[in-house]
Order: sequence, then structure tokens, then C-alpha cells
Amino acid sequence: MRHLIFIIFTGTIFSINVNAQVIKRTEPDLSDYIPLLNAAGYEVFTFDIASLKDETYNIQFTIREYTEGTLVYDSSKSDFVFSITNRTMISDFPEESQKKILSEGLAYDLAKGIYTLGEKISIGFTPSADSLKTVTMSIENMGSLQRSLSLKPLTASKWKGKFMYGYRPFKVSDIQLGCFTPLLMVGSYWYDDKFDIVRFCGENELSVDLSSEMLSLIPHYYVIGIIVTKE
Repeated sequence: MRHLIFIIFTGTIFSINVNAQVIKRTEPDLSDYIPLLNAAGYEVFTFDIASLKDETYNIQFTIREYTEGTLVYDSSKSDFVFSITNRTMISDFPEESQKKILSEGLAYDLAKGIYTLGEKISIGFTPSADSLKTVTMSIENMGSLQRSLSLKPLTASKWKGKFMYGYRPFKVSDIQLGCFTPLLMVGSYWYDDKFDIVRFCGENELSVDLSSEMLSLIPHYYVIGIIVTKE
């Protein structure tokens, strides 16, 4: 009997060891750095434009600034307008360069004559001074533009002088040529006197016609988008 009890007891210990919870150290991958980058002020938003690949388009990055819901600045009407094409064609190059591209296969799609193609737009933010936010707008493989956005401090007593801004993407689908397509809003937190707090809450995606209630509450914001035209 004692021998049987010992066997049962040791079997129980063995079972516990087999099913024990363990933790192991692993090597971090890129996704593990995202929370740290966000906390340090780095953010990036991406948008798929692969549907444009069958034609060549000019894509003009545009920034619009609003104060209390009123448009106060539109970069498309300024002296500095920046646009990038979504692709380059092999035929854009001199004849000798074309021969080299064809012989070496150095192209996105030789059959269609596409040398480089941008299938994605990125809008990224890097930390700068409290009163500034640096935005980089780019089309992969094609080019990028960097601008600084001037921020406004909060005026509510507890937070007076603090710069607190958040982000919201727009719900976009179709691109209308020649029209402004909003992609991302960068806006200030606002004061809620009912609860005596500052907040940045509302729709997860904003309406492209700027009718979202959230925008009526934000005292200062930027809308970053594109104007696409046929080359």
C-alpha cells in the first residue's frame, strides 16, 4: 500500500511539473517597439493607393488648418505646392537607360513598362518642440515632403499652456480627381466643463465632409490630405 501511495504521489508531482507555467526571454521584434515610439511622440498612418497603378497621376499633398471650425489656411493656395507622381515609366528615361533597365530587369513591371510604383501613402509624425509637430508625407518609392505644424496651447486653467494633440483618420474610399481628399486630422484636445477635464474622444473615423460632431468640439486642428490629378 505504501508503495502504491508513493507511485501515485510521484505521478502527481510529475504531472504538476509537466503542466507548470513558464516564461522565457525572447528577442523583441519591430512591433514591440511601437508602444515605445508612440509614447515618445512617433506616429504613422498609411493609406493604400494601389488602385491608381494603371495610370500616372500627380498627387499633391495638402494641409488645411482650422480654428473654431473656420478654415484659416490652405497650402494648395500658397506659393509652395508639392506634388509627386504615383509612378515612373521606363519610357521616361533616355534610350540608353531604357536598354539597361530592360536588360537587367530593374523595374516594377517590365510588361507594363512601369519602372517604379508607389502603392502606399504614409503620413508620419516625429517629436519636436512642444509648440510644433513635424509631419512627413510620403509615397513609397517616389518621394516625401516634411512640414512643421504650429500647435496652440490649451487655455483651461488646470492645463493652461499645455500642448495636447491627437489624431483621427477619415473614412475614405473613392478618389475624385481634382478634389481635395482628406486623410487625417491632427487636432487639439478640448475642455469639457461638465466634467472639468480635457478630452479627445469621438468618432474613430471622421466623415470626409467634415460633418463629424467631434470636429465641432475641437478648437484647433489640421486636415492633411491629397489632391489627385491626371498627368
